[in-house]
Amino acid sequence: MTNIAILGTGPLPIEQDSYIYSSSNRTWHIAKSLLADGHRVHVIAFRPTRTENGVRVNDIEHRKFSEGEFSLDSVEEIMHFRDDAFLKSLIQDFGAEVLIGVNAFPSARAAAIDLPIPFWADMNGFGMGEVQIRGHLTNNEESVVQGWADELPCLVRADCFSSASGPQRYALIGELAAIGRLRPESCGYEFVHVIPNAREDPPPSGVRPAILDPLPEEVRIALWVGCYNYQFDTDTLFEGMELAMDRDENLHFVSTGGQVDGHNETTFSTFRNQVEGSRHKDRFHFVGWLPWDEFDGLLRAAHVGVTLDIPCYETEIGARNRITEMMRVGLPAISTRGPEIASDLQKHGAGWLVEPRDPKHLSATLIEALSDPDELNRRAKNSRSVFERFYTLSAATGPLLSWVRNPTVAPDRGKRPLLLTEERQPETGGWLKRWLG
Repeated sequence: MTNIAILGTGPLPIEQDSYIYSSSNRTWHIAKSLLADGHRVHVIAFRPTRTENGVRVNDIEHRKFSEGEFSLDSVEEIMHFRDDAFLKSLIQDFGAEVLIGVNAFPSARAAAIDLPIPFWADMNGFGMGEVQIRGHLTNNEESVVQGWADELPCLVRADCFSSASGPQRYALIGELAAIGRLRPESCGYEFVHVIPNAREDPPPSGVRPAILDPLPEEVRIALWVGCYNYQFDTDTLFEGMELAMDRDENLHFVSTGGQVDGHNETTFSTFRNQVEGSRHKDRFHFVGWLPWDEFDGLLRAAHVGVTLDIPCYETEIGARNRITEMMRVGLPAISTRGPEIASDLQKHGAGWLVEPRDPKHLSATLIEALSDPDELNRRAKNSRSVFERFYTLSAATGPLLSWVRNPTVAPDRGKRPLLLTEERQPETGGWLKRWLG
């Protein structure tokens, strides 16, 4: 048994909050897998700041939870999670032997406190790809500069890394090479491992979602799951859904989730404005962030899932939690080509792929999928089989579990990355400046 401290994103699913982020699920995925492997796990998870009706909601309560070998400090971001002394005290009081950062920002905070114990950074998602598309759509290159400043501490300091996809593994290796950590003494050392986004597999909730009550009995539901971030192609989604609704009067679009508070509050509102002008606006339904039991019921009531991406590096290299969630309940998905997990839809006959920025292709695929119940059912079964094979907690976390049983530091621990020269150092004070000398 190892005492493992995790810095991650909250709220965790066990906090029974309807507003659960994909990064929150990732934190719980890692923690639950380590618990199941027989370790003591203490999670310090920050709750991202939210907005309600355009007003910031400050939740500064420090909430604690403990059960068996698991304990949680659920904390506010500014007051608690950015306080080095606060984090160090909690981790040291727990007696941590290993430190894991889950997601890029918590990993950066783990790097900042600079503890002598082995440190694993889970770089969940291709951050530099996301800031590129964000900068493109907002016409602001500062997001790229800030993205690198956020990621660099982890690249400099962590002993081992995980990515959410195979392509992201290679991107991370490239970033490590760019700062000079692929040096003679680290030759043959495996810096980066792949941990795909996985899910727990509870039984069906059995809850009938309220959105079904006003819908006709013969309704066919195309479901969107989760947030509307910069990389998602809502223009094609809107145009393709409209064209499909022209051909199928029983087709309805239902969306959970919504905007990404404090990060992207424009993509979702733009999509809603498009829907308000639609000739089929009464067949678009937005239910927001649902409690888990109702969310699970809606996933199981839908006929097909939809997820569309803008063609960019984030799409090629990043992950798609919503497809994992759909696979969990055997919901076949229609996805644009690009994400690694989308290739599973085609390879295993678990859904359909459409070309990027092609609303006519999306429309035709929706009609094809919903017009053949037997084929839809076959792909639903295949979708569930893919989940069972690749995306359960036990299937996904093998590399981390192996490392934790014998945690080691990187061969170059304590050395300045060879290519991070004085003139290339970020404008920063604190731990990174001290660590680099």
